[in-house]
Amino acid sequence: MATTVVPIGKVEVMHRTGKEVPVGWGVDRNGSDCTSGEEICKFGGLYPLGGSEETAGYKGYGLGMFIEIMCAVLSGSPDVGPDIKSWSVTRDGALNYGHAFVVINPKRFSPGFEDHLGAYLDRMRGLPGGNVQVAGDPEKEFERDAAENGIILHKEVATTLKLLAERFGVAVPEEMRRLDVLKAKPSLYEE
Repeated sequence: MATTVVPIGKVEVMHRTGKEVPVGWGVDRNGSDCTSGEEICKFGGLYPLGGSEETAGYKGYGLGMFIEIMCAVLSGSPDVGPDIKSWSVTRDGALNYGHAFVVINPKRFSPGFEDHLGAYLDRMRGLPGGNVQVAGDPEKEFERDAAENGIILHKEVATTLKLLAERFGVAVPEEMRRLDVLKAKPSLYEE
């Protein structure tokens, strides 16, 4: 789960499809609201969960710092926060990402955990006011739909996938053969 208002991949897709990023997703190099996916990815950044300071984004910022401390500082990663190298093919050296894995056996804490959790999730889904979902519900629905109808790709994303397939010698599916790779946008992270 991203500790930002949206994962960076959503900004990348907006850029690839030529759409502006909604205000409140990211900032430019000066920390001001930004609607350019390229500016956000290359020079700015994403808002933390909660958004800007006016909407208590500092709580999400604190959560993000906690995750960074658990994953990078605690694991001894040499690069932390803004010192992490750019996610690009032209970077010099390894990324040096750190990770933290926390495993909890709920049966050691709460007898009947599965039933209690199931009742809680059912209660949340049953709240009045419409279709209330819990974490994982939209993804399960998307997975069911994709199994029935196939995966829907934006034309621009499919074109980029075709270019990558050709670059690495992977067979291109019939549905993608007519796409013009000259219209593929370059990666935001290649210099």
